[in-house]
Amino acid sequence: MTPTQPTLPAEQILAGDAPLMSLPVLRPPTGIFARRAARLLQLADGHSMADFLRLCAAICQQQQALHDASRLDPRPALEKLAQALAPQLPAPVQASLDSLLALDAAALSRLAEHLINGDYPSDGPLFAALPLLGAALQAQATRSIRQRPLPEPQSQEARCPCCGGLPLASLLLRGDSGHAQRYVVCSMCSHAWPVGRVRCLSCGNSRDLHYYSLAAQDHVPADPNHRQPHQERGAREVEACGECHGALKQISLLLDADAEAGADDLASLALDLLAGEAGFARIGFNPLFLPGREPA
Repeated sequence: MTPTQPTLPAEQILAGDAPLMSLPVLRPPTGIFARRAARLLQLADGHSMADFLRLCAAICQQQQALHDASRLDPRPALEKLAQALAPQLPAPVQASLDSLLALDAAALSRLAEHLINGDYPSDGPLFAALPLLGAALQAQATRSIRQRPLPEPQSQEARCPCCGGLPLASLLLRGDSGHAQRYVVCSMCSHAWPVGRVRCLSCGNSRDLHYYSLAAQDHVPADPNHRQPHQERGAREVEACGECHGALKQISLLLDADAEAGADDLASLALDLLAGEAGFARIGFNPLFLPGREPA
């Protein structure tokens, strides 16, 4: 006989204390950026930020071209993005991109290394073009990691086990058993790793969590139904932790089969703004949207 893992109480399994070794790390589809672009265009129709979403769709289309090409260093990748997107970039972004491309190799490499870890200058001449650097790094990382063996997932990891990247958003999907499984999508390599269904990714808290979604001002919540506890849940919501005050977007494929983590995150930035106003700080980031920060 071989040793086995002890059986855990149901609440511990839901909270993420189970080893999760039976759930694999998921590779993104080969056309991940093309699919993201298509979803962005779908979401842009009638959206209050339609122009922004369409620009992000154009960036994603070029990310797919970078992903499909041979590996490029940041500068040539940025140059390709600049050439392809020039007609669509606002003048301030184009000027910022010119300044970014004027950096020497060492400075650009340092900037890229910091950006991967969510650290970036929130003002100055480079700020407006940093999402394009993030887009280039994202396409590179997705292609590079796809060529490596997948790691064994651990019980709960706050960073991507494939590349060490920060989370972009979590994703709910239906597993083989029919129950919901939760994965976190990497902001850089686009791979997804399993985590506990109800547990803060930052601090591990599983008791003081709150879920927020957008609703019309005249929306009247239905009476609680304990047989269908998720009937009022949104396909895009924020999981907010009352312990560490971290917030992570949650996208549900169970409620919207067409959802795509990167695109639906960008289309629901209002949730992040509202969470920030309520005192919750985003866990991780989306490379295509880098908010400015209040000066210290």
